[in-house]
Amino acid sequence: MLACVNRHEFEGMRLDGYDFSYTNLCEAKLQGIHLERANFHQAILAGTNLSYAHLEGANFCRTDLYKTQFRNACLKGANLQGVQLAMTDFTGADLSGCKVYGLSAWDLELTGAKQENLIVKYRPVGSNEEEVVVESVDLAAFMYLTLTNRNISRIVEAASRKWVLILGRFTEGKDILEKIADALKQRQFIPIKFDFDRPEHRDLIETIILLAGMSAFVIAEISNPRSTPLELQAIASNYGVPIFPIMKRGSEPFGMFSGLRKFRWVFPPLEYDSADDLIRRLPNEVIAPALQETQRLAEAKRSAETS
Repeated sequence: MLACVNRHEFEGMRLDGYDFSYTNLCEAKLQGIHLERANFHQAILAGTNLSYAHLEGANFCRTDLYKTQFRNACLKGANLQGVQLAMTDFTGADLSGCKVYGLSAWDLELTGAKQENLIVKYRPVGSNEEEVVVESVDLAAFMYLTLTNRNISRIVEAASRKWVLILGRFTEGKDILEKIADALKQRQFIPIKFDFDRPEHRDLIETIILLAGMSAFVIAEISNPRSTPLELQAIASNYGVPIFPIMKRGSEPFGMFSGLRKFRWVFPPLEYDSADDLIRRLPNEVIAPALQETQRLAEAKRSAETS
């Protein structure tokens, strides 16, 4: 039992290749220590500070790394198979070449982390071992799911039941959009607020179309639109997904909005007086009709496929 040990107890020591398997190192302070090729199999390192530590080739198979700090640590080639990562801090860490099959990753801090050639080795049922390289620890499990084509439809189906794309100006109208997101979460939806950087290999419209196509419905604040008209035109003409424009009472829809109404899944604008007024009306005047329209569209698509 080495729980809560202090840094000075190991200061100046090299513990390369040591066996710490099944050891409790919870909240130990081990900054800068040399632990190359050390074995932490099923050890407990929850809350341990391993910032600036040298952990090249270390074995963390099935290790508890809850809130563990690896700030600026070097984990090149380490085995992270089956580890439990939650609120783990990899700021500035080098994770290149790590093995990541089977890990659990939640709420990680990866700012400035080097994530190159992360290795997922797996053995499909009835097949030989295979290997695929991914570029992000927190997305490794998701990318693995897509290796089997049968899982892709499950991913799309799950998203189309839970995601709600929220469009609008996240500068002037941010407060109302945040309140919409909170209200959706309370009803077990996952709000996708388009206030993040666009992907490197997709432009703005491509990204929005992709997200909209995987969403249950779209809510667009159009009180003071700029790019929103182009976004809604692209979504409405490419996907049969319910679109709910909302706007402050007294505002006027943008000029091309009337043209969008030719698509049955584009609803008339919902005018609201205040944020409280909108949130109060959201369940009956947005969510309920959105789900009804989603069901209608699904039935229409199934009918078209079988005809």
